[in-house]
Amino acid sequence: MSELRRRVARSVSEYLAVIEEITPTTFAGLWYRGQSNAYYQLTPGALRDVTLMTDGRGLPIREEQVVRSSGSAVMAPSPERMLAEFKRRAYPFVERDLDNDFEWMFLAQHHGLPTRLLDWSTNALVALFFAVEGAREDDGDINEICAEYMTENGIDLRDDGFAVFVIDPGQVNSMVCNTSDAIDVASEPEKWARYLDPADNIAAYLPICVAAPHITARIRAQSGTFTLHGANIHPLDWYTELRPHITKIFVPYACTQQIRNGLRRIGIDRSFIYPGLDSIALETKAAEQLRHEEEKRSYFAAVEEDYLAEFNAEHRATKKKERKKKKA
Repeated sequence: MSELRRRVARSVSEYLAVIEEITPTTFAGLWYRGQSNAYYQLTPGALRDVTLMTDGRGLPIREEQVVRSSGSAVMAPSPERMLAEFKRRAYPFVERDLDNDFEWMFLAQHHGLPTRLLDWSTNALVALFFAVEGAREDDGDINEICAEYMTENGIDLRDDGFAVFVIDPGQVNSMVCNTSDAIDVASEPEKWARYLDPADNIAAYLPICVAAPHITARIRAQSGTFTLHGANIHPLDWYTELRPHITKIFVPYACTQQIRNGLRRIGIDRSFIYPGLDSIALETKAAEQLRHEEEKRSYFAAVEEDYLAEFNAEHRATKKKERKKKKA
């Protein structure tokens, strides 16, 4: 299998320097996706809970049987059935009319329903925020971990860090459907209708890069774009033709707190990503908690310093008295 382009970053500034080195080949620019575990691949929510039914020869398999051949039939929760149920129940809560099923799909994805959409952003810092938001903190030799990842035999799927993926959507679409632009499927629903129910349409086999209508302030704030996956269940970074055109920026978990602090200093926080009163409250609480922890640290450090100073003064006084007694 062809290799992804690998890069590493240890700080926000190093991350931005890596981004500067990646040149888009089309006017569609670059898209970014952050994932809290570098082991995760580029698979949309509706295609993650997939169960094999047959082997490559079409024979039924047992529940725990290991299958190594390709071409197997699979079963999974139906994204089409979920979308239909979401539409039925969500209609009273929608503030504006939605023109077609693609707009409903974007809205459902936005509210957490598994669909064939995979979120991307045109903002590299937004993607980094999403990657680090759910990342754990860990110890380790940062430089050693990064060096190991970049070696020729380094493991691409590893769970000791998080990652940001970078793709050129125009390049992906030119390979899949002969266009170098992101596709506005919601404005041409009839033309791309095969991606609404791709299981029965072989023409919707491969993923495409699509632009989302800004139907909510949050999608607009996150510069939301998507890959729309078809009947093929494989992740975007599985395809041999696409892997050389995908850059994976790996960040060790030992850098998690440093990255969070760096993003906070430049204003990339929850209230920026999720505009609204809930986010303002959460950010205010988090900022005050950080201030409180720093005040506690400073207070007890000062107390400790005073205690040591007093102890040393008493110790010196005691020693002085002992010396006087010895002279007497």
